[in-house]
Amino acid sequence: MEPTSIDEIRKTVEGLSAIGNKIAGTESEAKAAEYIKSRLASFGITKIKESKFEVHRWQPTHCQLKVIKPVRKDIKAVVFPHSQGAEIKGRLAPFHQINSGILEKDSDTIGLVRWGTELYLGPMRAYFHALDQDAKGLIVSSPDDGNLHKVVVISSGSLLKIPMINISKEDGEFLFDLLESDDVVVELRTEVDWSAKARSRNLMVTVAGNGSSDHEILIGAHYDAWFQGAADNSASAAIVLETARLLHEYRQNEGELKRTVRFLFFGAEESGSMDFYYWCNGSKAFVRENQDIVKKAASFLSLDSVGYPTPAKNYIAATTGLLDFVRNLKVGSKIASRVDYYDPPAYGSDHWFFEISGVPSVYGVSFPSPLYHTQEDSPENLDYQAVHFFAEFIRKALLSLANADLLPIDIFPLLERFRGILFEHSRRTDSPFDLAPLLKKLDRIAGMKQKFLKSLKDVSEKSDSNGIAAINEFLLSTANSLNRTIGWIWRQKAPDDVDYLSRLEMIADYVDLSRAISALRGMPIANIGHHSVAKLEVQKENPYNWIRIHEPLAKLEQERSRVFQQIEKELSNLSDLLSGISKGMSKIVGM
Repeated sequence: MEPTSIDEIRKTVEGLSAIGNKIAGTESEAKAAEYIKSRLASFGITKIKESKFEVHRWQPTHCQLKVIKPVRKDIKAVVFPHSQGAEIKGRLAPFHQINSGILEKDSDTIGLVRWGTELYLGPMRAYFHALDQDAKGLIVSSPDDGNLHKVVVISSGSLLKIPMINISKEDGEFLFDLLESDDVVVELRTEVDWSAKARSRNLMVTVAGNGSSDHEILIGAHYDAWFQGAADNSASAAIVLETARLLHEYRQNEGELKRTVRFLFFGAEESGSMDFYYWCNGSKAFVRENQDIVKKAASFLSLDSVGYPTPAKNYIAATTGLLDFVRNLKVGSKIASRVDYYDPPAYGSDHWFFEISGVPSVYGVSFPSPLYHTQEDSPENLDYQAVHFFAEFIRKALLSLANADLLPIDIFPLLERFRGILFEHSRRTDSPFDLAPLLKKLDRIAGMKQKFLKSLKDVSEKSDSNGIAAINEFLLSTANSLNRTIGWIWRQKAPDDVDYLSRLEMIADYVDLSRAISALRGMPIANIGHHSVAKLEVQKENPYNWIRIHEPLAKLEQERSRVFQQIEKELSNLSDLLSGISKGMSKIVGM
């Protein structure tokens, strides 16, 4: 398979970027999908499967901000996603401290606030603060220098209650300075096109393998974008296209491909839904509608926002079973020595729904960048050396995964991670859950490690096709099961708020809930029987200093019982899983 061509990648980046905003469900997003299809056709790839899904469409058509007092000045602005169309005039009010409490409300106010240090939460908190003040609109200045206009999604699918716009940091400081010496009056006008019923689409291209394996390799990226979206996400889509071109040529020339490869292009990653996951709509729809493909996937390779220049850093994340594989993949690039690796991938892009479905996943990203979601995310600002690194990394990873006899999935670091997590939970002296049996099962599995690895080596050296198939099935099914425990951890902050065995974090919640209930039960009044409570509630001459704690306390105890049962079920499932792994390893060792 030939190396990737940066010229071909650049051509695609420029073509997609030229379309401009490619927002979920809009005509411009559809144009991007058609452009991808035309590029595939130019490579000789014409069998393209399309699947459509419903989204919310929001498209800005006009944004205008004018200062009319004490000076007259037009200020360039952009609309925040899902802002409504409006034409308003009002006195500008500085919202310096977003969490400073409720100020005197003024329905004639248009708020002005700095973005703050938190990329998503800063504008979101400012928006809710503006609602608390009965502000009729909100202006947020960008966080970085350079006359940048920046947007992030404040609320999922439905329209915001008040219009909300972004201006550059420089223009924001101009307005703040103006407010120090005089009253400021502004006019704001926005126009948007919004529909609760629109459609986006995914594209899929398949390059069939010529081997006997039923397992497949998936690779994908989204093609929708705010502004031009050169790094986010034209560069990633361009890499997937380039890899499809090369693999198609490779197979046309009768190159070996032991596993089928599917190339996926997702719509509506940035927005489009009113669900908790308002993002990643295309990949979520694909996983939901293609369980037969997902169950056969030996890995999913995903890219998002690659090619941002310094100060962005380049990262490759992988589910733990593939982490050593990606670390050891040699890519001839100056960038390679500066790449950071971590596991498991978090929830920010299209790999997420594959990952929590159990698919071993790899994710490449360049982040953070002041150019993210700005008009300067353009082809001329891309770090093409970084783009080429990711392209070569994906090419080599794809070919290696597709043609490996034994899948490069190492389950032992993953099992060791499980042991560490369980051990930490077992140290809780106030927990009623006995984790010792699970730790013993993990120790038993660890004791088989050397024999198991020797069996893998023997089977590989003998080129035992039946043995290789059995081992691959075991490795993949084990990784699938362990990966499905990945989830959000409420108690942690990004980037550590995703991990394996996430549902066992409820043990800490159970302990805290029990402490709270015990403290409440320590109140003498809380221990009056429910019959007495019912009687005292209706007696007019009740002399007690009455605290209505009994019903809330009963509900807390019901919730504690529910959490207990859920944890017990999770531990039971984990016990069965570890028993299955132990049995499977024993079978392979005895082959």
